Amino acid sequence: MTGVISLQRMLTVRIELVGSDPLIWRTMDMDDSLMLDEAGLALQCAMGWEHAHLQAFHSINPHLRSRTDEAITWYEEQSRLEIGLGEAQETTTLGQALRAAEGELYFEYDFGDGWMHKITVVSQHAKAAGDPPYRVVDGELRAPLEDSGGIHGWYEKLGFFNGNPAPDSWEDLEDDEAEQIIAWMHWRGGRWNPFNPGVFDAEVAGRRLELLAAQGAGFNGLGRWFESMDPELRLAMSVPAAQIGLGLQPAGGPPPSWFIQLVRPFTVLAELCSDGLILTKAGWMPPKVVGDLVERSDLEGIDFESGSSKRENNMLTVARIREAAQRMGHLRKAKGVLTTTQRGRKLMDDPTAMAEHMASRLAQYKGNDVRDRNIECDSTFAGWLIRAGRYIPDRMQRYSAQPEFFLDRSEILEIFGYWDPNQQRPVNGDSWLPSVEEWYLVERLLEYRLHREDKKEELNPRLAELSRYLLQH
Repeated sequence: MTGVISLQRMLTVRIELVGSDPLIWRTMDMDDSLMLDEAGLALQCAMGWEHAHLQAFHSINPHLRSRTDEAITWYEEQSRLEIGLGEAQETTTLGQALRAAEGELYFEYDFGDGWMHKITVVSQHAKAAGDPPYRVVDGELRAPLEDSGGIHGWYEKLGFFNGNPAPDSWEDLEDDEAEQIIAWMHWRGGRWNPFNPGVFDAEVAGRRLELLAAQGAGFNGLGRWFESMDPELRLAMSVPAAQIGLGLQPAGGPPPSWFIQLVRPFTVLAELCSDGLILTKAGWMPPKVVGDLVERSDLEGIDFESGSSKRENNMLTVARIREAAQRMGHLRKAKGVLTTTQRGRKLMDDPTAMAEHMASRLAQYKGNDVRDRNIECDSTFAGWLIRAGRYIPDRMQRYSAQPEFFLDRSEILEIFGYWDPNQQRPVNGDSWLPSVEEWYLVERLLEYRLHREDKKEELNPRLAELSRYLLQH
């Protein structure tokens, strides 16, 4: 019996935005066995679209009405069921669609604005082992802004932005509407993606394609967060992640040296409990042990305590350190005795290992499946994402001399669809947003340490450094 081996091919395709002048274009290498639904998402990444609208492929440009009877249109399954016609993207490969279109395929994004792209094959070669399913090769000019009104609306807005609007553009405008259009363009471009219509950022496009190909599977903090998301949410979140420069592969290197020093209270506490610590009848650590912990960790005054006697029930930060150590498996409480676990014993003599363990525990998403969202974890990860992008989620920043560096976590969490029951509307800048307890503790310890060292200006840079570390390791 003779078998037929199908050779997988990589196609080098050219994508042109129909109607753009000067031409907005990309070239990509794409596996011809890709199903059209994934190929469309890859095209969106390369062009710079944000996965915010529906997509379709056409064998003939549908704007050429005289030939629409001959056209084949491939829709995503949900759209196809609603429209009641067309072929399925999920069961048609890119190579099959190109053959049906006789080498000139059209890709439509956003049925309202109607962004039409012409796809042609430049060359082809055999796929080698290890080749990614798609990668961007080259391109010019950024894609138009989402929701800018199609190709004509885009160029009208671009005229205002460049200071040379078309003469008839002014006819129906209010006095300040041109300034509002320009402000909208800067806002719509995104906080991490400064609006520059003349620049195509191939690095960002490449990172988005890598995130898409990984299907959210990763082995770092960002990857664990992405794995907790459904595919649509993951696509939406991949846009800011790529713009910030984050990926799903673990980065090398130890934790920041200052973080290793910051978590010293946990190694000290593990040592103090190594022989078993008998708690008071009320379940608190004895004052002498609390005093030793404060002294050896250099935490004098952290809870504004006065007097020589240190009582855990009067020291919120110390109590949180003990609770966090128990949650992370460093300590075990049984029958009124606090004992260092086997894990705690391994870590108490290795400060770097302790810091790495705590960072790993911090960056674990706590949820059972994609439907079981955890507001504390999502809010914490959103804060790290904002800090990694060099913005500050601390709401006091909005009242500072540089409020432009403030970015509220609600701007990320609204993508998740969180609802504020107190306000009876989606989460917003006035919503109270929690974080995981361990992150509260890290912020408190760092704030205290820098205040004592008179280095308060280093708080946000250090939190940004740690945030990126937590997401990338």
